[in-house]
Amino acid sequence: MSFWNSSALNSRTDRQTVKLPEMILGYFLGPLLVLSMTCVVATYYLTFYRTYDDIVASGKFLVLLPLVSVIPMALANILVGIFLGKTRTRQGKARPFILAAGPLLLVSGIVMFIIPYFSMGFRMAWMAITYNLFAALANPVYSNAHYLMVSLSTRDLDARGKLSVVANIPAVAGNGLVSSILMPAVLGWIKAGETLGEGYQVVQNRWQLVMGAFAVAAFLGCLLEYFFTRERITEEDISDDAAAPQGEIIPTARQLKAAVSDRYWWIIMVFYMLYQSGTMFKGGYVFNIFCNDFFTEVTVFGQTMGPETVQSLLALLSGVPLAAGMLFAWPVANRMGKRNFIILGCVVSIIGSAVCLSNPGSFVVMLVGQTLKGFSSIPGAYIMMALFADVLDHLEAKNGFRVDGISMSVYSTILTVVNGLAVAFFNLFYDGGAFSHQAVSSFFFLGFEIIAHGILIAVLLFLNVEKNIKEEQAIIAERKAKA
Repeated sequence: MSFWNSSALNSRTDRQTVKLPEMILGYFLGPLLVLSMTCVVATYYLTFYRTYDDIVASGKFLVLLPLVSVIPMALANILVGIFLGKTRTRQGKARPFILAAGPLLLVSGIVMFIIPYFSMGFRMAWMAITYNLFAALANPVYSNAHYLMVSLSTRDLDARGKLSVVANIPAVAGNGLVSSILMPAVLGWIKAGETLGEGYQVVQNRWQLVMGAFAVAAFLGCLLEYFFTRERITEEDISDDAAAPQGEIIPTARQLKAAVSDRYWWIIMVFYMLYQSGTMFKGGYVFNIFCNDFFTEVTVFGQTMGPETVQSLLALLSGVPLAAGMLFAWPVANRMGKRNFIILGCVVSIIGSAVCLSNPGSFVVMLVGQTLKGFSSIPGAYIMMALFADVLDHLEAKNGFRVDGISMSVYSTILTVVNGLAVAFFNLFYDGGAFSHQAVSSFFFLGFEIIAHGILIAVLLFLNVEKNIKEEQAIIAERKAKA
């Protein structure tokens, strides 16, 4: 506790209001450096492992690794969420975890891609251990804290909505700009090493150089996010002479009971499960395989392009609407309602997927459909965390205490399990031989979201938390004033 009371660890932001330096450094640049690294590792670690021909030829290792790793990853997210909910320091409950994640991401991001070239069994063990160092330790410590920061930042609904947009830009950029546009170009440079002497070693050395740079950037990003964010909601319970937040520490079981008894909480969790499934199935790994299946060689704008170039071009052109969405996402959501805006996005997503499926081998058709899907991703990408924050405030007004820790624990566990199962399921069907490669990649890349977003439309119709959120915040304020 005395460590966290040090003034050297204090936030460098304004105590009362959210200002521009906090938005830019704490919610944009810092998370951008971290999420660029975590998105690239999560998306392309199997691509790196496939540079070991004997590992690929060995059978099911690349299917079993993400599948089995789901267990420690899920347990880690549960434990981190519980610890986060019980953490009470002057620096907050989430920010200390962000600072602790820095060295963990640095070390794990490097050792995952530096594999001693010993026996195949040794390399498999190294892959399993170092991957779980990242996926079951470093990433849960960071992600549980990071995704809670908007909810803890302020009770000002307008400021929180704007922060939700700004805070989600790094996730969009990590998945879109870095993972789907920048990395395919980098992959072209990495693969070019195959033509040089000892090609496999050149390729692996280039992987190590690239991922080492990402790991260092992530460490610096954690420092920026820690020092330029603030938990104003947590600080409501800190008196001027107190070393840490005051009041009762709510047991985890009581938090969980309060959360699962509320339908809004369940709707949010179902949303993230289905939405993240679609995000994983259209991410860089599956996107790259889809382009290799349908665009081995294609002429676009008079230029003959390979699959990696097609992937970068499709992601770049169709990502323009998503990037532009940061400018108008909050004004539109504020006008028509966050829930209604997200439902509209699901409708447009279904239309875009249907357009792509009509002729997935046509670059023009794919560009039109993917552009529609770029528009459709705006609400879920930028607004959903603000709606999640509304649900947490609703639960606080209803129960008299916050359920941040256990909610983030479940949220992160869902994302972790979905990420692991999605990759494993795709590899299982793609390498299984029961269906053609094109059929599998087109279903997971395009068809799955039609089903998932159709379900989400029906579920979100019951999410009416915005209707009474201002009255519920007034209840919270009155309760704290009396206390």
